[in-house]
Amino acid sequence: MTDVERQKYLEAYYDNEADANKQMSLANAAAAVYMLVIWIFYLTGFFLVYSLITKILINVLFPIGILTLLTPLLYVFKFKTHLRKPGYKYFVLYSFIFVIMTLNVILPKHSAIAWALCILMANHYYNPSVGTRVFISVLIASFLAMFGGMFFGEFDANLLFGNKIMESINTQEIYANGVAGRIEMLNKLYNMGNGFFDLEYNRYLGSVVFYFLPRGIILFLVFLVSYALNKRTYKLLVSEIRVNSEQAKAKTELEVAKEIQLATLPSEIASSKDVEIVAELRAAKEVGGDFYDYFQIDDDHTAIVVGDISGKGVPAAMFMMKTITCFKNFMAPNKKPSQILKEVNAALYDNNQMQMFVTCFLAILNKKTGVLEFANAGHNPPVIGSNLKYEFLQCKSGFILGGLEDAFVIDEKITLKPGESITLYTDGVTEARNEKGEFYGEERLINLFNSREFTCLVEIHHSLKDDMAKFTDNFEQSDDITVISLKFQGDDCAITENVFNAKIENIEGALAFVEQFCDEERIPVDFKMKLLVVADELYSNIVKYGYENNGGDVFTRLVYNRDKKEFAMTLIDKATPFNPLDVDNKPVSGNADDLKVGGLGILIVKTIMTECAYDRINNKNILVLKKKF
Repeated sequence: MTDVERQKYLEAYYDNEADANKQMSLANAAAAVYMLVIWIFYLTGFFLVYSLITKILINVLFPIGILTLLTPLLYVFKFKTHLRKPGYKYFVLYSFIFVIMTLNVILPKHSAIAWALCILMANHYYNPSVGTRVFISVLIASFLAMFGGMFFGEFDANLLFGNKIMESINTQEIYANGVAGRIEMLNKLYNMGNGFFDLEYNRYLGSVVFYFLPRGIILFLVFLVSYALNKRTYKLLVSEIRVNSEQAKAKTELEVAKEIQLATLPSEIASSKDVEIVAELRAAKEVGGDFYDYFQIDDDHTAIVVGDISGKGVPAAMFMMKTITCFKNFMAPNKKPSQILKEVNAALYDNNQMQMFVTCFLAILNKKTGVLEFANAGHNPPVIGSNLKYEFLQCKSGFILGGLEDAFVIDEKITLKPGESITLYTDGVTEARNEKGEFYGEERLINLFNSREFTCLVEIHHSLKDDMAKFTDNFEQSDDITVISLKFQGDDCAITENVFNAKIENIEGALAFVEQFCDEERIPVDFKMKLLVVADELYSNIVKYGYENNGGDVFTRLVYNRDKKEFAMTLIDKATPFNPLDVDNKPVSGNADDLKVGGLGILIVKTIMTECAYDRINNKNILVLKKKF
């Protein structure tokens, strides 16, 4: 066992001991209640005890025993840290043994079976050595209790007489004379016998043979079963710790692999004066085989690609990273989509010992003309169009990449109108299933796009995730889900970006950045002033409620479409998930204090801005606000 495994074992062991000590303390409390009931029965005359010494012992030892058993409760509710200390278990166990011994001395006829409880209670600790110590202690205590019961306890014929009921012995006389009377009786029995080894008359030796040994054998059998159980459980505990350690190590490695994988993907949202791009990848496992990417090939051309690697897990992720690297290497100006795919195919086919392959769709947009050239390598047809006029792109499906030496793909092209978009996705979308085994499907997908008018790509992605979640009803995701959308602006736009640290003192600088952009683009002053109120509210919410004033990046993108007279503001942060648009408040009337936290500010935002959209993508909050003049 390594030092790390040993440390984890000790932590698990002490956690188990703390829980076992708690359970033992509660068991002791239950035993205290049992003793209290017996004591009450004695005090009310339900139990008839004739021996004076026994009466004294009951009234002295029972209160002591009850207090002893209740003491561990202080540690359960007051001094919980003591429950993890190694020596505490012996305090709890031996206090229990002491009380059982007390009962066995005073009530030898009724308490013999209670010794087995001491051994069984030790099973809580999953420790064979603890069980062995308790068993040896029980044998010694029960042996001493046997003789204590002969002299001090309630009358027990098994101890004093055996099977010889002697009419010549006066029981009342024995009780009247106390310990001396019992010793006198035992001596009379011994003298009536045939020597030391006459077990029936020599009750000192006979009690050991007929009373202690049978009970000792039963206790030994109980101990053997308990020992085997403890040993087996101990091995299982150690084995489980090792398995958990290996799983934790593997999980850590997978999490690192996932971070590396996501690091190879570009930002989930991008904009320029000509195009807007939004993308998201949700892996079914820690790492997956889906990928997306986009490239600024030159000043006039932007490319987007989506792909789905065969298989799952780490092998698929490694093949995915190789595929992305190939696209980065072969993406260049003046290349057709089919040429790039063929070059990627050749690189993937070479030394493809795992015999993996990839389906993908590559599209290149001319940002000046809106001409979109594309080639499909066995992938799902994308969704293309604009408000309420979306359809699946009619395209020819080529062959997968990496499967054959030559790639069979062809170039096709269409022309996008300003405001139209294309959405590429993997089959994790259409093949998402619910508990009934039904697929989300292409029909449901296209119906979603045409269900209403969307203000921006972020809203499309958010609505798609929400609709899929309702359909699957949180059924386990079986495949990676990847979506990337590109919207052709086709107008004269101004764009600027900035990042500031989410601290109260930095809000003023962020507002100055917004104000400067508005001044440069000659945005109407009345809207600028309202916009600053909106920005101040949003930045304050991110700082105070998102990052809790502990700092963190807040990305701001401002876009002004000069042709359409449309302003757009995008905020991205990694703070706590929070959709401010979910705050439901009616127009201000009456007492404003009745509004929810943040509600008044968000109401102002919704009133001033024409369109608002939110989504949570790759553990980031993305908020898009638009204003049409």
